[in-house]
Amino acid sequence: MENQDIIKKINSGDVFLLTREEMDLFVPWLRNTLTTQERQDENADLCQLFARIMRISNRLYGTEPPSRETCICNG
Repeated sequence: MENQDIIKKINSGDVFLLTREEMDLFVPWLRNTLTTQERQDENADLCQLFARIMRISNRLYGTEPPSRETCICNG
């Protein structure tokens, strides 16, 4: 499958998979990058997505779960 086909599938809402090794790299980076921001109401959608990623990664790969400290909105 070519990159264009993969991008079309991702953009159409199909599942996007990452390996355990990728999640082990991605989640801590995401956490460090996002949680250094000031909490803002405008971050609510991003905060929900971030929490979902962290919950799924925790359940599947045993990475750190979301917590109040990882919240990046005022909610």
